[in-house]
Amino acid sequence: MPGVSPDVVPLGGNVNRESFDMNLSESLTEKTLLLRLSSTEHDFVERKPRSARSDWLQTAVAFANSAPIGWPAVLFVGVDDDGKPQQGQEKLEDLAKRVAGVLDQAYPAIYRHVVPLNVEDELWCLAVIIPGSEQRPHFAGQSYVRVGPETLSASSDQFDQLVASRNSKTREFQQWAGKEVSITRMLRRGSDNHYVEQVSNVPTDVVSCGPLYATFLEHHGSGSRKLFSVPLEKIQISFDHPNKRLAVFLYADR
Repeated sequence: MPGVSPDVVPLGGNVNRESFDMNLSESLTEKTLLLRLSSTEHDFVERKPRSARSDWLQTAVAFANSAPIGWPAVLFVGVDDDGKPQQGQEKLEDLAKRVAGVLDQAYPAIYRHVVPLNVEDELWCLAVIIPGSEQRPHFAGQSYVRVGPETLSASSDQFDQLVASRNSKTREFQQWAGKEVSITRMLRRGSDNHYVEQVSNVPTDVVSCGPLYATFLEHHGSGSRKLFSVPLEKIQISFDHPNKRLAVFLYADR
């Protein structure tokens, strides 16, 4: 790649970035990218001139949020609407740095793989490959929270909590974090969906709740504590008026 350092943002989770980059390189060869550049019928191809900096970020965020997970969308930077390249090789490094600076504003970070592309003669562009993201939704800017008297950038965990709070069940649990709730276990007997109630006498607090499960902490008389989590689809909530606290019903097959 002529004078351009690879601009790659790591994938989240346990994805092997090197193998992912290799798969992208093998599936999106220079020939394939040139065909996409000239195509007018592809949903996940966008062409932007080198001057349209404000459009780069919006397009990258839209690709990460909308493309099927892992599907490589391509943002071509340094071309006109017809795919005509605008960039000489000597300025390619500067363009790559500007693109990186703009896309770094996305939150959470958007994975991308940048390929310099020689289109014709001495004219080049950048192919910015952006797969559909497992970390969606992404936004064209940082998210902020208040911590005491300060406004701070939200951490990844805080951001996940903000997104999860759109779920009404999650939001209710988050409001009870650190507080005691009433636990009733609903145990299924037989195959006719008949449930038997088993009221817990163990003081139990809500610890946290995300988009998939809620976590609780039991306080046993011996001073020991037990942490456990339950999928949200296995939980129903109500209110325990005599004790003035949330009532949580945990459903289990046995």
